[in-house]
Amino acid sequence: MVASTLRRTIITILLALVAMAGLAQTFTPVVEDSIDFVITGTTTSSHDSVAWFQCAPMGCGGVVKVPLVDGAFRIVGRLPRNAFIQIGDYAENDLHFIVDETPTSINLVTGEVSGRELQQRFIRCQMREREIHKVVQPWWENLSDEEKDRIITMRKDGLPDATAEDSANVQKYYKHMDELVAINLQNIRENLGNIIPAWYLYTGMGSLTDEQMNEFMREDAPYAHHPAMERPWKKYYSMQKQRAITGRPFIDFEAEAPDGTKHRLSEYAGRGQYVLIDFWASWCGPCIASFPFMKQVYADYKDRGLCIIGVSCDKDRNAWLKALDKHQLPWTALLSPAGKGDALDLYGVSGIPTVILIAPDGTIIATDIEGKELKAKLKEIFPDNK
Repeated sequence: MVASTLRRTIITILLALVAMAGLAQTFTPVVEDSIDFVITGTTTSSHDSVAWFQCAPMGCGGVVKVPLVDGAFRIVGRLPRNAFIQIGDYAENDLHFIVDETPTSINLVTGEVSGRELQQRFIRCQMREREIHKVVQPWWENLSDEEKDRIITMRKDGLPDATAEDSANVQKYYKHMDELVAINLQNIRENLGNIIPAWYLYTGMGSLTDEQMNEFMREDAPYAHHPAMERPWKKYYSMQKQRAITGRPFIDFEAEAPDGTKHRLSEYAGRGQYVLIDFWASWCGPCIASFPFMKQVYADYKDRGLCIIGVSCDKDRNAWLKALDKHQLPWTALLSPAGKGDALDLYGVSGIPTVILIAPDGTIIATDIEGKELKAKLKEIFPDNK
């Protein structure tokens, strides 16, 4: 893809746009008629081409390269009206566009644009983001891989041997991310009467508070049924479902063990022990990355009354078994392939990894809890743990 290294990092770390399972139950997309569009532009890139692709919703075909002649390019295509596409020049000057009939002209470097007013508004929104990236990018790229890893670990799980430098790096990281989130919120709020929020909700839903999600997820909004809103609506429905089941008795389900036997959650939950369900899959990078942390949680609390059950949503049973063998997970492993009525659906899981915590009496006490938040909750439950 053409997105810059920094932008990929920010999306990966901040927004954590992980694989989504299934479809939002009540989301109905409005897919506009396909139309021809033309975007011309210039850039100072030394490469011999620019590239474009449909990016929200992810759509037809892959990256299309277009010749760059004397710094100028001309892109023609046919896609549904109001689809989002990305154009990049392989020199960090990526911008996103809304497909429409009005010819657009763009300078990828300066953001100077002519065309439909909505297109111009969208580019102005992105130029605000770019100002932040100009500050963040040099700082991030000058960090060593070890420093980046320590920032990520400290932010997510905590870092026992954190130094003053680590703390300063994390504070700077949070400052930049807060600035980016603030700009995204501004871009949404200034465009509630058009489809631009569909893009910022599609890419930034993970950074919103529950209050903000309630503010923006409105069925009557002009952007509500844009195809890119499938993922935001799914996450929103998931949030509502998880809020509804928190404080209520656990929901029983049946799943398969590695030896092929069937087991129910009720064999473990509501039997005087805390039960932590870790929803994951063999193909989920963030899930695999969480295993060292989860193994430490297991080692700390397995003899204190905590039972961990790893529930995989793999549709490929062999892939699940290979992952179990490779990662040597010490807790109970079950398989509940993704699909309507599966364990993930019952617990409102829209993205993985997701952790559900159940009290000894079978009451669901926490949903979608991870990292430092999970550590704090377990220390609250087991206060004398060393």
